[in-house]
Amino acid sequence: MKKVLAIAATTVLIASLSFGQQLGLHEVGGGIGYVSVSFNSTSTQTVGGWLLAAHANLGELAKDLDLVPDVQYFSTSKDVNGGTFKVSNFGINANVHYNIAMEGMIKPYVGAGLGLNFLSTTAEASYTYVNPFTGQTTTQSASVTGSDTRLGINLIVGANYKLNDQMTLLLEPRYVIASDFDNFQIKAGVTWALK
Repeated sequence: MKKVLAIAATTVLIASLSFGQQLGLHEVGGGIGYVSVSFNSTSTQTVGGWLLAAHANLGELAKDLDLVPDVQYFSTSKDVNGGTFKVSNFGINANVHYNIAMEGMIKPYVGAGLGLNFLSTTAEASYTYVNPFTGQTTTQSASVTGSDTRLGINLIVGANYKLNDQMTLLLEPRYVIASDFDNFQIKAGVTWALK
């Protein structure tokens, strides 16, 4: 089912690109934010940390509908039951933003997209024990690492605040549905106009 959904979404995106009137690299930007990751299948643990992002506005697919791909990276860890759980993700996303027409300096938008998430996790634990024969204290460590690639669905709301003709500030909350790797993000950033 996931493959069918991915193929259908990719087909729609490619078909939409052929109708774009003004596609090209119009704006680039970056941002920082906070991410909270939930692992639904293995535990109820939540891990939070900082993220870095870069985005581009490739123009309008249709009236008020912009193609805005982005890349994001985060790496964070949490101490759990005497051990450390680390998670990192590199995501490549193809998003579409619908710009809500409003008067004023703040321009809200809603959006959705698909992303490839390259996930890596590490669990580390150390324990100390006393050897009953020698009386010496010994510490042992163990580590398990895994990686996976997950298709994600991005649900986006946000707002742009135009400072001048060249620079725009943005604030963007996002929820990513990626199997048992769901995460909530909130990002602040800057966009620079190129044309």
